[in-house]
Amino acid sequence: MNNNFFPIKKLCAGLAGLVLAAGACAAGNDDVLVLNGPDNTRFEFVKVKVSGGNGPYAGQTFTMGDPTGTFRTPPTAIVVGGGFADNENRYFYMGKFEVTEKQYSAVTGTPTDKDPQLPVTGISWFDAQKFTDSLNRYFYEHEMQNMPKSGAYPGFVRLPTEEEWEFAARGGSMVKATTFDADTPYDENDELTAYEWFAGPSSSHNKIQKVGKLKPNPLGLHDMLGNVQEMTQSLYRVEYFQGRSGGFAARGGHYLTEEDDLVSSRRTEEPFYLGNSEKGMKPNVKATLGFRLVISAPVMTDNKAIAELEKNWESYRRGVGSKTPAALSVADTATKEEVSANDALSRLERIGKALEDAGLKDSLRKDLEGTRSALLDMVKVRRKADEDSARVWVKIACERGMYLSRNLKAYEIVKDAPTEKLKKRAEEFEYNLESGFENYGEIMKELIKLPDDAVISGFEKFKEMLDKDIQTEKNGSKSNREQIVKDLEQQAQMVDLTRKHYIKYREQKRLDVPLWKDDYLK
Repeated sequence: MNNNFFPIKKLCAGLAGLVLAAGACAAGNDDVLVLNGPDNTRFEFVKVKVSGGNGPYAGQTFTMGDPTGTFRTPPTAIVVGGGFADNENRYFYMGKFEVTEKQYSAVTGTPTDKDPQLPVTGISWFDAQKFTDSLNRYFYEHEMQNMPKSGAYPGFVRLPTEEEWEFAARGGSMVKATTFDADTPYDENDELTAYEWFAGPSSSHNKIQKVGKLKPNPLGLHDMLGNVQEMTQSLYRVEYFQGRSGGFAARGGHYLTEEDDLVSSRRTEEPFYLGNSEKGMKPNVKATLGFRLVISAPVMTDNKAIAELEKNWESYRRGVGSKTPAALSVADTATKEEVSANDALSRLERIGKALEDAGLKDSLRKDLEGTRSALLDMVKVRRKADEDSARVWVKIACERGMYLSRNLKAYEIVKDAPTEKLKKRAEEFEYNLESGFENYGEIMKELIKLPDDAVISGFEKFKEMLDKDIQTEKNGSKSNREQIVKDLEQQAQMVDLTRKHYIKYREQKRLDVPLWKDDYLK
């Protein structure tokens, strides 16, 4: 078995048969864009709609990869958007077919002796980039009136990103959520041979096939998972969008891929060059590797688009954008767990609906409801733990603030002192401040892992406790109560400053030592 990818197996029959009910239909003619290329070639593109609205930040969150995958296909939340928008949604265009020998030859001017309807192979990623540049230039000269536009800006063809490719390979918004999450977007009652070319006598006979001979996927795209593996615009990273970047990511299988390995999450890393230090390096070309196109557009097409992005940023980031993978990457742990729990509850609901449609047994229904209740209980327990943690960390932060304030003021007094004894004392204060601010920053990082309302409540309750202690001391009979009251009042002031620092750090995610110094010197 090829060890360049993780062999993802089909879900076991039983549950899979109940969950994977699809009922998908192919895209209609209104969703197909046809552009004429050189030498009587035609390029057909299918509109891939993305749910989530048509605003400048609209997009659809989905999970790439496979839940049973290793590091090769880790389940990772991604948001896919679209370069264009209509009255309801954003969308992009995906090539209906893999680029053919005839199309490649016509655009680049290179002759071919192969069947013109075969997908083009034996070209490098760099050749594909040159092809897209040449095709864009041709479209802008001959098909400008038919090019989709974002505002007044015409779209352009390029290779798809990994998220665009997998979203389309899974069936996009044309399939139910349970089908989208399955290995392939096809009804389990249909043979894969009706849709995709893979290895063996029941399918490709281990030979490359003409494009478009088999049924399309639910979006109307042909040969998405098989025939030839497809290049993408994305650099290969283990977790799709983070980690070190390698070669380019290639998606799908090809005519030599085993049937069980022909799945929507399949991906490999392809180096840009092949060879070795002795024989030299050459651009990577393979007989099993081709590509298809997408049409998209720039994000900031003009001043109007930029103004709209700026106008909607704050409301988006505080609203629906706060639950996107990008925002959650710096969100508190409770928010991340809440989103994960809600996602799990949604999945349970979908599975329950599918099982119920298939004649759910009472025992299964009880198990699902028990799992749902357990998840909700876990959220409640976590919330209580977060509130307790917030109170502790707030107290630690405020006490650290008091420590910094006292050391800062002492340092200011002795830092320019002429005697060796005071100079040494100044060095001690300076060391205390350096380690103290570092520690203060670590406390802030712990605070923003907790729910914001729990932390703010923690500050309020700590301040209330100090105010109560101040009043108690004022009414007391201790001989040193004036000094105690003074210390408590100073600590109460630290609560307000520390809360200010927490709020700013939560918003900006940057430590601001100069601000802390200025505040604690007051």
